[in-house]
Amino acid sequence: MEKLFWGMIGACTAAFGILLCMYLNKIGVIGGTEPETATEIVSNLETDTETETAFLSPEELAAEIQSRVENSQSKYADAMLVFEEESAAETSREEARENNRPAVSTNIYSPIPTGDPKTNGDVDSNRNDGHQYFLESSQADEESSSSSSSSNTDEEENEPQNKKNNEYEYILYTDHVVIKKYLGTASSLDIPETIDGQPVTELGDSAFASSKTLVRVYIPDTVVKMGKNVFKSCELLVDASLSDYLTELGEGAFDSCSRLVRVNIPEGVTVINKKTFNECSDLKTISLSSDTQEIGDQAFNNCERMTLTKLPSSLRKVGKEAFNGCTAMALTKWPTDLEEIGESAFAECAAIEIVTLPATVSKISDSAFINCSGITELSIKSGIESIPDSAFSGCTGITELTLPKSVISIGDSAFSGCAALAEVTIPKNTLSIGASAFANCVFTEVTINEKSSYQENSFPSSAKINFY
Repeated sequence: MEKLFWGMIGACTAAFGILLCMYLNKIGVIGGTEPETATEIVSNLETDTETETAFLSPEELAAEIQSRVENSQSKYADAMLVFEEESAAETSREEARENNRPAVSTNIYSPIPTGDPKTNGDVDSNRNDGHQYFLESSQADEESSSSSSSSNTDEEENEPQNKKNNEYEYILYTDHVVIKKYLGTASSLDIPETIDGQPVTELGDSAFASSKTLVRVYIPDTVVKMGKNVFKSCELLVDASLSDYLTELGEGAFDSCSRLVRVNIPEGVTVINKKTFNECSDLKTISLSSDTQEIGDQAFNNCERMTLTKLPSSLRKVGKEAFNGCTAMALTKWPTDLEEIGESAFAECAAIEIVTLPATVSKISDSAFINCSGITELSIKSGIESIPDSAFSGCTGITELTLPKSVISIGDSAFSGCAALAEVTIPKNTLSIGASAFANCVFTEVTINEKSSYQENSFPSSAKINFY
């Protein structure tokens, strides 16, 4: 009787398990392998039961069956929880579709897919062990893919484009345009403010160089940068109107524009770069920015008609040959904070009459004022330690000279050829006087430090040398 009882219990348990498995498979919770038939399940269960019961006592068998029943009930509860949550999610999606709004997922583990649950991945085969489950979702992957695609599209859209129209080759960016080359033949040209709806902010290197037709050019205020050699060798260019908002004027921008007459440098330009106006022989009128800090090498080389009378007070450095050959430049006002004067910076500037070098000047290079024959008044403040080779050679208008106490050395030919120099004061601290330093000068007497080194031809041959 007892065996019959336990047999009935076992059969009921097996039948219950079969029904449960069939249900779970139907709703898609169990998947990934071909479902077994009910006959196969019963057969397997009976085989397992017969194997196990062959080795268990009645008490052990009863406990095992009870355990399986409780386990089945627990799994059933978990399965029902899945079913209820999926039903709730489906109801939510139906309501969302009706109200034309996104569905709100009730699944706290992962988003509920909008399609058929059975086609959206398999249930974790180990979920029952921890009494948890999850459904795989492609939503995150889709969002990631969409984001990546959008990013790639943005990068492609942001790539600069080389373009061309009837007048210009240019680079189109998302927010500005750079003109690469002028293709037109106009004599009077107003560069456009915009191309393809974007502001023209830069004129590229050599963009208008060697034009055979340009006579006048107007650069709009959208332009903030001009590259190297932009208008180099534009032989007919007479007038150039620069952007008021220009901040960078490239090297050689107007190099060899021999007929250029006038240019106004806007306030934003603080550096006149190398050869910017080199060989602009007809350049007469130029207005430098009050904020100019540096004038580069050969910036105004051989601008022989330029009538500049003052340098900006902000100027710190004048480069090599910066104003070489500017024979009409009659400077009367010098920067108070000037620090450096390059080699031949003012060479051949015959119209300069007054040179006042402030105490801030720490360096004067060779031939800085060579052949400035118009200088009649030379004032050098304390601070300069060396008068370099040929610095004032050929300055035939200087009649008297007093060097500051800071001067330690006087270079070769520093004042040679100063034919009007009749009086010289050399400080005690000067310990080196180069060859021909005062050759061909007219003073007849000079006093120097007895420890100072000098050459036989350092002074005029007729001059009397005294010692401190």
